[in-house]
Amino acid sequence: MRSAYLSLFIFLLVLVGLPGPLNALPVQTEDDVLRQFLWQDFIQLPQEKRPKIGLALSAGGVRGFAHVGTLEVLHNAGLPIDAIAGTSMGSVVGSLYAAGLPIEKLWEIGSHITMDNITPDFNLMGLFRILFAKKLPSSSNLIQFFHEQVGDIQFEDMKIPFSCAAMDIKTGERVVFNSGPLAIAVRASMNLPGIFEPVQYRHRALVDGAVVDYLPVESVRNMGADYIIASVTPPDFFSKTPQTVAAYLLRVGDVRGAAMIEVSAQKANFVLTNRVLDIGTLELDKLHNAGEVGIIEAHQNLTKLQEDILLFSLPYAKK
Repeated sequence: MRSAYLSLFIFLLVLVGLPGPLNALPVQTEDDVLRQFLWQDFIQLPQEKRPKIGLALSAGGVRGFAHVGTLEVLHNAGLPIDAIAGTSMGSVVGSLYAAGLPIEKLWEIGSHITMDNITPDFNLMGLFRILFAKKLPSSSNLIQFFHEQVGDIQFEDMKIPFSCAAMDIKTGERVVFNSGPLAIAVRASMNLPGIFEPVQYRHRALVDGAVVDYLPVESVRNMGADYIIASVTPPDFFSKTPQTVAAYLLRVGDVRGAAMIEVSAQKANFVLTNRVLDIGTLELDKLHNAGEVGIIEAHQNLTKLQEDILLFSLPYAKK
């Protein structure tokens, strides 16, 4: 009998939410229950009865793999994403997701990608080419990498509408891709200037879009998005001092990128700031570290994001 009373007492403690180790589950408030109810209703609405949700994924080299963590949290929350724009690593992650690859596959890619997947010049012959022909490495292997992952897909065939940005090194113009072959556009978008030779395409010499559009909020707005979530991987200027010419070139790009982030983020409705510290632009072995930062940032802000989207959606509910 005493054991039965003790079990009942423990059950009541958990039920009423008294503090202590017995209460393992978090206590839901009325606001929590209401938000979850409204959220489930929102994510089941047809697109014409809710705001069009856009996602802008910033540049950032390896730091940009944080976007995989962002996508995982948003995907698990059931958030409908109607348009994606990405730059540099944001274009790589965003394009693969928009093409239909599951989140698990993106993590798998992050476990195996190497410089060989990007450039054919990461070998002795490539070194001779650089030293004696005085040519930068090519990023041409990225074309084959994309064909292996999603086939020879066109922008028009994407599961989610997608665009990415590059820069014409001859004119300084921003070039936005939203039609034609996907692989070469993404290659151009992440083609680091001073690290890889320009991509010759459509009578242009193209390099990394981060130089002109680090955080492509405007691009996803032009795709018709009403509500824009920006996933940002700001540069880390304090953990390491550049020691090579390439590192200095990347640092200059990061400084310019930081200024662009500040301007572009103000045009987004909600900003997820993934502070991926102490990871270099090309440290491919740390991709998963960056992705985990994205999970933490998105998870910590998910409740605020849901509430903000629900409030933004009120005028649509009255239509």
